[in-house]
Amino acid sequence: MSGLTRLANAVTVAGAARSSVRLSAALREPAAAQGAVLERILRGARHSEYGRAHRFARLRGAADFAEGVPLVEHDDLVPWIDRIAAGEANVLTRAPVRFMEPTGGSSGYMKLVPYTDALLGEFSAATLPWLHDLLTRRPALARGRAYWAITPPSRLATSTAGGLAVGMPDDADYFPALLRPLLRRTLAVPASVGRTGPIGTCRYLTLLALLGAPDLAMVSVWSPSFLTLLVDALDESWERLLRDLEHGTVSLPLPRAVAVRLGRDLPAQPRVAQQLRARFGDHAPQDLGEVWEQLALISCWTEGNAWTALQGVRARFPGVEVQGKGLLATEGVVSIPLFDAPWPVLAVTSHYLELLDPRDLRAVPVHLAEVGATYEVALTTGGGLHRYRLRDLVRVEGFHHRTPMISFQGRADRASDLAGEKLTPALVERAIADALHDTGIAVAFAMLAPSPAPAPHYRLFVEGTPTEAAEVANALDRRLGDAHHYALCRALGQLGAIEGVAVRDGHRRYEGACADRGQRCGSIKPPALEATLDLDQVFDVPPLLVAK
Repeated sequence: MSGLTRLANAVTVAGAARSSVRLSAALREPAAAQGAVLERILRGARHSEYGRAHRFARLRGAADFAEGVPLVEHDDLVPWIDRIAAGEANVLTRAPVRFMEPTGGSSGYMKLVPYTDALLGEFSAATLPWLHDLLTRRPALARGRAYWAITPPSRLATSTAGGLAVGMPDDADYFPALLRPLLRRTLAVPASVGRTGPIGTCRYLTLLALLGAPDLAMVSVWSPSFLTLLVDALDESWERLLRDLEHGTVSLPLPRAVAVRLGRDLPAQPRVAQQLRARFGDHAPQDLGEVWEQLALISCWTEGNAWTALQGVRARFPGVEVQGKGLLATEGVVSIPLFDAPWPVLAVTSHYLELLDPRDLRAVPVHLAEVGATYEVALTTGGGLHRYRLRDLVRVEGFHHRTPMISFQGRADRASDLAGEKLTPALVERAIADALHDTGIAVAFAMLAPSPAPAPHYRLFVEGTPTEAAEVANALDRRLGDAHHYALCRALGQLGAIEGVAVRDGHRRYEGACADRGQRCGSIKPPALEATLDLDQVFDVPPLLVAK
């Protein structure tokens, strides 16, 4: 496997070189690069229904675009996207929509984002230079295989009413078609593992594959808590995993067809299993770098709420380099990390990017951004999103050549995102109303707040009895389970269940806390989601009042 892996990585480097050179040149001339991206996208959407409605054919450059096309959010595009989902063509773009990717909306439980070949090409324009940078600047990565976190099976409908697939068929689709077979050659975990059903089964089989990959060189996940939960499962199932690795078995109930496929993809490796047992006995070591001695890099989120979970990753992989990911969303990619840059750089060859002044939403061209300033990001993509507000706030930390480097600062819509669940106040407000309706309980005050410790979860502060608080919290947890990202984080174990907390005088106490921060009492409206205050302190909640 080592020779084939090295060859595949070498060919991948060669295939990614052109994109890397293109990005390198664009970082020195971001205004010209972004102008070319905007022209290409407008040309592709000019004769779509959306393009005709907003007179794309008459637009000449960035100033015309900013003046003539409104800023939008996903909820503004729902009527257009519903037409696409129903099977209508030529709605947001002239290009055919290949599939729809689920994401969270600001007020709805789940929204869909259309993906076209043009949008996938824009993702590739960012991911290929990053991959090239990884494999050339860290040669050890090219000598082994990689684990790219496999997207777990979706519990959503597999297609829209119009027959479009829901969910990316293969995570390798982020890369060009010619490179996908090569990338699959370098994977430590076969794609079949991601189609095995329950999260626990998928996690066990992932570990079985990884233990059979002593040449593992890189791990790429999104949330670091995804990796720490995988490690917890390794500790729990170490001996059983070694037995299955030794004999080529899977000691889990599986459908016959799945078992046959896995028998081919996860063959017996008695020598590797015996070496692991001889070195470590019946427990996995604390330092997992001893299990995978070639592991050289872990790629994951490192900013914002990810910092707490990151400490668990560093504790189990103390000698492994960690590289923070750039800012990437379902809708598009904003920035990528490069080893020559201390902060992720804007992906100026991918989508058209606008930095919005939070005070008045004035669009600032990327090359005119100010160091130290905080902006909101808007995307225009080949998938049909035009001047789309991501609601992410970024700070310009400096420039790499002439292109801004950014750090993620949080959400402009007061959203909460402990592990990728992306809860917004509007979504939570609707979900609480639905939960109260489901339970038949009437309360004067209910407010949700994130709680990162001892494990990430949410707490619902309810003006009522402990029993009522617990019942409404359980109903809210079920309702939020209809939101794609929240459901995924709960299924993966990255979020615990919502706790109900009984409080008294909710409105009065919250108003007092806001007034202490300098807010005018007459303008205070308690939100459904509060991520900025310590509500335990606000409501003076003793531990016994937390409803289990």
